[in-house]
Amino acid sequence: MLLFERRKSLDKERRLVRIEIHTDRELPTEWEKRKMRKADRARLAAVGRRDPQNQNVEVAEVKAAEQTAEVAQASGDAEKVEVKILRICPNPRLVECSYVKEGVEFRCLVRVGRNGNFVRGMKLSVQEPNDPRAQSEPWQYAGPLPRRRGCW
Repeated sequence: MLLFERRKSLDKERRLVRIEIHTDRELPTEWEKRKMRKADRARLAAVGRRDPQNQNVEVAEVKAAEQTAEVAQASGDAEKVEVKILRICPNPRLVECSYVKEGVEFRCLVRVGRNGNFVRGMKLSVQEPNDPRAQSEPWQYAGPLPRRRGCW
């Protein structure tokens, strides 16, 4: 290991003095440990395996993936409903809609990306959630947004 140190000589000049320090240490310092851990994580990620210290994170990711698969399967089974926009909500991502099912009119909130280009009377095709609890929450709209105000 080489270190450079500035020392004053007797004639008050500053010059670089080369100092060699020889150590027999084999224990890595903290920054070397961090660097090795980072390299291990990168190597494991390249192989496709997870870090053994973060196994609980992997379990949580698996559970989340299973839940998303269940939601996707449930949404695939859901029927498409054509809804008509009644009003634009003050929330810039919601519109209030109505749809007719078995002769009865129902109202629902639909979450769109931006409601700026939607107007009253426009019709959307939205998947109706199967879960009765999810029907009281805003439904998700996955179709295209209007290009201009009131125009598809």
